[in-house]
Amino acid sequence: MTTPLKSCCCLPALVLAFLLPLTHVGHAAPGQKTEAASGYTLAQLVQKIDQLEKKQIVLEGTVIGTCKSGCKMWVADGNYKEGDLYALVRAKDNAFKFDTKSTGKPVRLKGYAVAKLLDYCADGSEKDGEGDCATPVKDGGKDEPKIQVTFFATEVAQGAP
Repeated sequence: MTTPLKSCCCLPALVLAFLLPLTHVGHAAPGQKTEAASGYTLAQLVQKIDQLEKKQIVLEGTVIGTCKSGCKMWVADGNYKEGDLYALVRAKDNAFKFDTKSTGKPVRLKGYAVAKLLDYCADGSEKDGEGDCATPVKDGGKDEPKIQVTFFATEVAQGAP
């Protein structure tokens, strides 16, 4: 003998509890990660800085150094060589300290990026008649603007992303 339900108020909750795990949130094919799900590399972040600046994102990279007190660290993509792109990372609102022994380890950061163009004439070089620096810094033979990225982390996960 079965007992009919006296109230149907719990039925929608049961249906939702069963169906929610079955919903598909991402738009990537099975086995592929979207950039938002997997995070951005520093190079991807710089390419899309106009759209991503001051928005919460995930940044993945390798720790290339930390200060002795753990108040900041520097992150790059892969094995860093002098002249490669890197970002200064600070804890948002100084909410936590970074592991001072994490140099060379992969890191996954959640937070906000801020970028600024570096002034080529900051070293005292004179400007030409058009307002540009007469002797711009050359990067691999190309005159490219240099970007300085600061990342304000709200969460940090050490180890393999």
